[in-house]
Amino acid sequence: MISQIILELKVPINIITAQVNSKGGEVLAEVPDESLETLIKAFRKRGAAVSIPKLIEVDSEKCISCGACITLCPVEAITIDEDASVVFNKEKCLGSTCSACVDACPSRAIKSVKQNNTEITANNTH
Repeated sequence: MISQIILELKVPINIITAQVNSKGGEVLAEVPDESLETLIKAFRKRGAAVSIPKLIEVDSEKCISCGACITLCPVEAITIDEDASVVFNKEKCLGSTCSACVDACPSRAIKSVKQNNTEITANNTH
């Protein structure tokens, strides 16, 4: 289905993770902002459930800049700034579909929040 949509709409889709079996699956993909609505409609037209994942939010008062979240981030969305503070790049973040940083934070300064971004999660069952 994904390859058909790519060919039909001529829109690049960057598959970040995928879990597919004989009964269906789930795919997390990064898509261009300007094509998001068109792609969502195309997936839904083919029977796929589409959702926009949640992003993370950091409580800077709780964050102790320990760096526990940095090494676990699969897309390098978390870095250390020159002043030794932790910096989150929300453009790169996979959000609640990953949440490795949320679980790793010893001070519970990171939580998942609802927010739009340019990634779609498509669930499809046959």
